[in-house]
Amino acid sequence: MTVPDELIGPRVLLRPFAVCDVPAVLAYASDPEVTRHLQWDAYDDPATAGSFIRSTLNGGETWFARAIVLREKDAVIGGADLRVVSPPDRRAELGYGLARAYWGCGYATEAAGLLVRFGFERLGLMRIQAACAVENERSMRTLERLGMRREGRLAQYRWKAGAARDLYLYAITRADWDGA
Repeated sequence: MTVPDELIGPRVLLRPFAVCDVPAVLAYASDPEVTRHLQWDAYDDPATAGSFIRSTLNGGETWFARAIVLREKDAVIGGADLRVVSPPDRRAELGYGLARAYWGCGYATEAAGLLVRFGFERLGLMRIQAACAVENERSMRTLERLGMRREGRLAQYRWKAGAARDLYLYAITRADWDGA
């Protein structure tokens, strides 16, 4: 299977991260408000950003981590990924994070939608799911705009900021996506 380097939408494109993206990654990864609901905590160390970027370059055919680039400015404004968690079941998990200055503009929906399309059309996935903090209303709306349905609540699923946090599980199946 040939994996395209770029996935192009009307306003954003997704491309592999590059080492030159360290300043842009630091710009959003150092904001605790951006990472409040994410799996990882804010960081402001360029070495950590570089390490993250290098790790994304070794995803192979199971982890597709991409920089979200605002086309009109050619600027990295966040990241999105699709991780195939069960190849035999053709199941993947979707994630995204965006610099706060770009919240509420539909960029996360567009970027995540490109990965959903890629997952179903190019990877032949049967199910794409995402976990979302129960307090993260913005992300819930994004996932619902993608056609995902809330399937349940994952009690005390993630340890964050010294406490066990509940998440909602959202998913869309190939059959639902084909019918949309």
